[in-house]
Formats: sequence, C-alpha cells, structure tokens
Amino acid sequence: MKSYGGHFEKSHPMWMDVLNQTGQTFFSNRPLLEGELGSWLWVLVLVVLASSLSAFLVTHHLMGRHRRREAMAASLKSPRRWMQSSPITLAALGQPRRWMAIRANHPEAIRRALGLVNPETCHWKEGLQRAAERHLFVSPPIRGWVLVFGRDVPVPFDDIDGFYARMRDIGLALGEVQYFCMDPVHQSHAWMRLMGDKVVRAYAWADQTLWQEGPFSAAEACLGMVCYDYAEDQPMFASHEIDPILDHNLSQIHGLAARWSLDPMSVRPSDLAAECGWSGEWHSVRA
Repeated sequence: MKSYGGHFEKSHPMWMDVLNQTGQTFFSNRPLLEGELGSWLWVLVLVVLASSLSAFLVTHHLMGRHRRREAMAASLKSPRRWMQSSPITLAALGQPRRWMAIRANHPEAIRRALGLVNPETCHWKEGLQRAAERHLFVSPPIRGWVLVFGRDVPVPFDDIDGFYARMRDIGLALGEVQYFCMDPVHQSHAWMRLMGDKVVRAYAWADQTLWQEGPFSAAEACLGMVCYDYAEDQPMFASHEIDPILDHNLSQIHGLAARWSLDPMSVRPSDLAAECGWSGEWHSVRA
C-alpha cells in the first residue's frame, strides 16, 4: 500500500494487473500487441486449470457418494459381523425381517394366546429351522423375554388397520408386547410397543407414514432415528438412490430392540440351551 499526500492507494498483485489489461484489450476490439499475447496465454492456462480442477472435484464427490450408497445397501442386505455370533439366523426372521418380543417367562402361555395350530415342543435349533420355512417359533424365555419368529408373524405394510387390531388383541392377552420389522430392499420399517391394549409407541413407514402414535421415545432419540408425521413433506430421491434417513432408521432397529427389550442378534447359544420352545402355525389370537 503506497501513500500519496496522506492518501493511501492499494497495490494489486501482478496477476490482477495482467487480468485487467487483458480484459481492456478484449473489450477494446483493437489488435493484440506483441507483449499482450503472453498475457492471453496465461489467462487461457488459468481457465483450463480451473475448469479441470472443478470437473475433478465434482466427479470425485459424485463417485464417492455412489460408493457410499452401494456400501450402505450391501451392509443392509448381508449379515454384519456382530450378527454372526447369534444362533438366530436372518432366514428365521424372514423377509421382511420381523419378530415379536413378549415379556414373559412361560412360552406355553404365549402358545395358547396365539392359538398355535398343531403345536409341538421342539429344541431351539429345530424351531428356528421351522421358522425359516413356514412355521411360527415361540422361543424359550431369554432374559425375561420370549421371542416369536416365523413367516406367520404379520407384516403391517399392506393392511395397517388389520395389523393394529391383531396386535392389540395380543397385547390385551399377554401384557407387554413389542414388534419390529425392516425391509432393506424397499426401506420399509416399523416398530411398536404395547402395554396391554394401549399403544405406548408405534411407527410404520412404507413410501409414506402409515402409523405414528405415542411420544417419540428416548431410545429413538438416542439412536438418531427420524419419524415423519402423516403427510409431512419428505426429501425426494431417485428410485435407484438410498434415502439416508430411511437407511439410518433401518440400521438402528436392532439397537432400538436392544434398548426396549432384546435384540435377537445378541442372543447367545447358552440363552437357548436350557428349555425348549414351541412351533406351530398361527391361526388366531385367543385371550
């Protein structure tokens, strides 16, 4: 900065002077002088470098985002390492993955309440295999909870009113009942907690919010889960993209189950070794 009679004049970098002179030459429409050709070449080099850098950064960002989405999708479609220690397989949870957790110490009471057809006592290994095929399996009590698996466990997404009525009857018969469901393919998910026939907390999403009842729980907040209200505007993504909010909800359902009751993937073989459970087909609910 130079001083002229008490006034200050800012000094510009040389490249700004070159750019200024080049701009004046461009807009004056006069022929280029011999010394100005180099300035134009410098400007051209700077433009090319800036364009190349911008293209590289944009491409790198898009490729990184695509790789992250592929990794998230793959992680949801395959069992995680921490899941592999549990004797309960993903096949037993079905597709969509779903299960019930009922606070009880006697699986026979649950068998009666669910009205199992052709019930049989069986070892947990056999029961889990039957659950993966078509039967329902009522586990022996595990840390104060009985888990229910199998293809007969209802899915809420097609008939939410019928699902609610069925689960309400189960809660009325058995007391505290919890339900969890996740579909990694379509990103649909649901969870519910009943005390008798009272809904403490319920949320179900399949392309839109199907069920939203009860206050947002501390466990959901701790896990960073997001629940949309009915008809609430939601971020739009292309059909081949993964919605990061829905993806996060899916990834936290096992954590929510662990906080509310019992995560099936945390069950150890020693938890199931003591007693047998029940297998059968779910015909109706009886109080």
